[in-house]
Amino acid sequence: MADVFDRTADWLQKLAFFDGDVGGLVEHLSRRLIDGGVPVARVSLGRLLMHPVIGLLDATWDASNDRIDWSVLPRSSVTDDLFDKAPFGENTKLTDKIAKKFFHDDIWDLADGLVGEQEMVPFLRADLTDPSIYDKYPLYRKLAASGVTDYLVFSAPFGKRSITFDSGTEWMLGASVSFATKKRSGFTQREIDGLARLSIPLFGTVRVFSEQFLAAELMEAYLGRISGRSVLSGQISRGDVREIDCALLFSDMHGSTALSQRLSPEEYVAAVNRYFDCVAGAVHDHGGEVLKFVGDGLLAIFPFDGRRRLPEDMCEAALSAAREAFQRREEASQQDRTDFGVGLHVGAAVYGNVGTERRLDFTVTGASVAKASRLEGLTRSLDAPLLATGEFVNLVSEESRNLGMHTLRGFDQEVEVFSFEHLC
Repeated sequence: MADVFDRTADWLQKLAFFDGDVGGLVEHLSRRLIDGGVPVARVSLGRLLMHPVIGLLDATWDASNDRIDWSVLPRSSVTDDLFDKAPFGENTKLTDKIAKKFFHDDIWDLADGLVGEQEMVPFLRADLTDPSIYDKYPLYRKLAASGVTDYLVFSAPFGKRSITFDSGTEWMLGASVSFATKKRSGFTQREIDGLARLSIPLFGTVRVFSEQFLAAELMEAYLGRISGRSVLSGQISRGDVREIDCALLFSDMHGSTALSQRLSPEEYVAAVNRYFDCVAGAVHDHGGEVLKFVGDGLLAIFPFDGRRRLPEDMCEAALSAAREAFQRREEASQQDRTDFGVGLHVGAAVYGNVGTERRLDFTVTGASVAKASRLEGLTRSLDAPLLATGEFVNLVSEESRNLGMHTLRGFDQEVEVFSFEHLC
């Protein structure tokens, strides 16, 4: 007859067919174990990710408040020190050895039972009623102080891919889960064997859910939040485009060619990234989306939706973002400052997938985009770093200065151009 661990393992296997999140998984797993009579007081799960910004997912459920704490750690936080001072680090080092030993090109060997569960999922146990181990990890002392008596950790590698973090530390991708109890005598052997048994389907579901999260985060990192959601919701075919109304912000770094010849490649890239931090950071903080980095320039949109994102608000946000970008530049040290221009326009743009059958780009294009780009090009000749079209100016409350009619490359009709004073 199936016990609570078999039933939970079966539930975990079925969950892998659905969309879900790691935090919800840990929370519902914990409650299911409690309901089944397993005395868990705390369940924590960590997953390393291959992402340009995010390094680690962490979700912890605690019975004392019946709450899930979910956190995302940046790559810079994943250091040798983090692993050396935590039980997860000790077990993760074992999974690295397992991955290197057993994971090879002939993956079908695993299905033939050549690698057992105990070999695949290393196990760590700590008796927290023994004060002599408290100094091994800070977590042990903290858990013991809260009444935890027994602590188990299971870990698993996800294939043989590794990731190198900012500190130079290299780890195999995988996950770890811990179970803690406040039961006076600790976990029974039946409970330990049962938790070990369900760890395999648990890690399978963790991998599915965390990679759903990773896909969404990668889409946001490389396409932007709004565009990433569009792709994940099915807007994926070449020519799958629609017209949107939006405020457009185009910015370009000035003097970049001369700078690239004067600086080393590393110094030049650092300078470009500082410029992107100023402008793209301000765009994101104001609800806009950077759609494309073009060399040392960028294109951002503030789309309208007719409900919360109204034209006047989005144009105000775009103008405020531009001002914030110049303010951030001024706050940098003199040697780290870079000059740049910004062009602001509002109008309809073609939004969606363009490209070839084998290489697509999700972007906006059309006359409105070209106008914002050409307008930024005038910032040099007019000696005004922030320019806007009349259509844009009509939707913001701030006063502007009329610089007259100007010809934009590729446009037959002249465009009325405005500038804004007191940028910072």
